[in-house]
Amino acid sequence: MKPKLIQFLLLIIMAAGIASCTKTMDLPGLPQNKITLYKVVNLPDTVIYGAIDNVEKTITVYVPFYYNMAVIDPEITLSEGAKLSERALPVSVNAQDVKYTVTGADGSTNTYALKIVNQSISSLEVDWLTTDEQIASPVGVLPNIAGNFQSRNAQAVSVELAKQGSGEKVSLVMDAAGLEPSGNSYTLFNPPIPATIDTGYYDVTVSFAGHSSKISRPVHVVFQQPDLLIPSREVKQGGEISFTAFNTVFVGLKSASVTVNGLTYPLSIVSFDRLNMTLKTPDNMPVGVYNYTATYNFEFEGWPAVSKVGALTVTSK
Repeated sequence: MKPKLIQFLLLIIMAAGIASCTKTMDLPGLPQNKITLYKVVNLPDTVIYGAIDNVEKTITVYVPFYYNMAVIDPEITLSEGAKLSERALPVSVNAQDVKYTVTGADGSTNTYALKIVNQSISSLEVDWLTTDEQIASPVGVLPNIAGNFQSRNAQAVSVELAKQGSGEKVSLVMDAAGLEPSGNSYTLFNPPIPATIDTGYYDVTVSFAGHSSKISRPVHVVFQQPDLLIPSREVKQGGEISFTAFNTVFVGLKSASVTVNGLTYPLSIVSFDRLNMTLKTPDNMPVGVYNYTATYNFEFEGWPAVSKVGALTVTSK
């Protein structure tokens, strides 16, 4: 066969091969149910981006300790036309069960699990700051706690008290608490004790950055001598007056009275709770202005009587 003929045949074969390659096939459509961007937007000068894994269906957010974050506030971007089944609400940095379900425009669904990695401490170590017996009272504060928090954000700490014997649990509200560096550790101070707590010994568990630790020694919750404020009061004969507890709680209120012009008049107890009392003046209470000459007397079960001087104005019915 002549060389030119061979070349001609090869060109025909190549042309046929190229023509066969021009045939196209439709690829399967991409899923329309994805989270395409997850970012934390509640930092003043920066954002944190979540790492999205579309194979494991996870979103991992790394939270550095120096941001002192108690929650993350996410901003989520989805595939075009997709919707979230849940609202993108702020999430506690200690949350462990948050999931997002995305429904695509094509009706398909996809669920992502949120993983928050607190980049602070590998374990939590806490103890009382002093070796004394730890005592606290209702409306007081918990004794200072030393720990390796590596943070000044007390609101990111949670403290739970469990009463020995009954197991009754009390979670402390940390709004007024503080957290400051102290030597080689940090000191948690002023976690407030609620007014409604019962007396007794309580085990204390502290949680922070995904870790929890129980303090080896309990705190003893005890009542203190009841005390109250006596502001200026105006009341009609037979009317009611109220008083508020001062840095303590009312327990076992037995009786109350007021002395004016050298005579003592009983104040009958209408109601009282841990923080407030309401008393009724007698109908024969003398009308007058007793400018810090009215002497009140309160008796509480198991405590010395409390005597207070205040200003009282009594008007006729």
